[in-house]
Amino acid sequence: MMPRIERLAGWASLLALGCAAAVVLRMLHGDWESDPQYAYGWLVPLLVAGLALKRWEDRPAPAPEASLLALLSTCTALLSSLVLALLIPVSEAAPGWRPVGLFAALSLVALMLSFLSKAGGIPWVRHFAFPACFFLIAVPWPRNFEQSVMSGLMGWNSSISVEALHWLGFQALSSGNLVMLPCGILGIEEACSGVRSLQSGLMAALFFGEVMRLAAIRRICLLGVAVLAALLGNACRNTFLAVIASTRGMEAVGVWHDAAGMIVLLVTMSAIIVTAFRWRRPRSEASRAAGVASHHAPLSFPSAATGLAVLLMLFGSLLGTEAWFRMHELVNRAWSWDLLPRTQAPGVSPLTIPPETFRMLHHPTGFSERWIPTPGHPAQVFFFEWPAGRTTAAEMSMHNPEVCLASIGMKRDRELPPLRFTLPGGGSISFRSWIFVDRGTPVYVFHGMQEPGFGSVTAGEGRFAWLEALRAGRRSQGERMIEVAFWNLPDEASAVGALRDYLDGSLRVRAQEGMKRP
Repeated sequence: MMPRIERLAGWASLLALGCAAAVVLRMLHGDWESDPQYAYGWLVPLLVAGLALKRWEDRPAPAPEASLLALLSTCTALLSSLVLALLIPVSEAAPGWRPVGLFAALSLVALMLSFLSKAGGIPWVRHFAFPACFFLIAVPWPRNFEQSVMSGLMGWNSSISVEALHWLGFQALSSGNLVMLPCGILGIEEACSGVRSLQSGLMAALFFGEVMRLAAIRRICLLGVAVLAALLGNACRNTFLAVIASTRGMEAVGVWHDAAGMIVLLVTMSAIIVTAFRWRRPRSEASRAAGVASHHAPLSFPSAATGLAVLLMLFGSLLGTEAWFRMHELVNRAWSWDLLPRTQAPGVSPLTIPPETFRMLHHPTGFSERWIPTPGHPAQVFFFEWPAGRTTAAEMSMHNPEVCLASIGMKRDRELPPLRFTLPGGGSISFRSWIFVDRGTPVYVFHGMQEPGFGSVTAGEGRFAWLEALRAGRRSQGERMIEVAFWNLPDEASAVGALRDYLDGSLRVRAQEGMKRP
């Protein structure tokens, strides 16, 4: 009877860990898919498994748990599973809210450590802690922190490139993240900021520091090598592209852009691997430091009741979440709207959006066009749409005019009161509005983001928007962004009137198929 109970406990533990891991991967995969900066996240679970297998070779002998430690590990497993179960519906309501993924990953790590404590006591927790915690490197950074790092790196790269060009005898000026050359303007975009090389370098430094079993101080120094190699390599890359633009023209930059980025990545990785290899400890020394066991004691697992309780919480949350949102989707408002390009209208010029812009915005569909409603007062619109299931609401809120226009040299004057445009079929679209200054000319900018088919509700607005979406049973149905700018208008009233005229001529309201008007 006892072997059968032990097998049941083992299978329940494995299924519980597998289910928890699948839930966390489901929460994180949106960023891994849509943001090239975190594409390495797909590799991290495999690296975690490889590090765990390498640690298994010289694992210490299991130690029996004290009664207090056994109680603590059981409570940790149940509490982390409860937190993960509560995060499942939140992730449906706010798929782009990164703290959800962070807390989910922390809960998974806590669950793994509690199961390790059950299996081998404190020696196993200490021995396998690094592979378990290494998974956290795949968690996307908080958006505000990420944007601050990107903005700082873009400005730093722009300044370094201009200074290097001056030393090399080329003319150049820096404005925000732009390098202004006699032949044109070279933009230091997010993909060129160096943050991707920095994140990949940190992951590689942590991985090879563990593979080589470096001492703690050498692992810290290896992280410093990764940071230095990534930042200096990217500064050299941007300077090289600026020199190419100055000598061969702007069109030559595209030819060298990706190749230069790949060279920087290879140089960064080579510096990390070579340094880790030179600092490695001999195998026998590493084994003694790890306290390798010469025998294999029988494993123990959390009780079958603990494993089944974890499974019950996770499966119950998954099923309940799906039922809650599906129930509300049947009764939610089914009116939607489309913004149509005016390709045949006189005076309207369609603008080509560079592929880099679509890639930076995670591949939406959309268009841009420019027109002159009155002489001397040009206008321009951008419209982008993302399908359901993307992590767009909070993500796209980071690409607002205060960030994007400032990066191309416009100066923010002040923010104006919000504006609400009422739709003919019901509901409304909310806009934030600003005045910017473009080389002495006032620019009125209106920016609206909204999920289709939900009236005046705008996803991602407010600190507790996720709570309102959860209460209303509303998950992401996609995202739409409208940004309209008017140059050189005399006052705010004229700009608001011009926006209303544009929307009246371009917006089309429709009912979704199979639904009746509420």
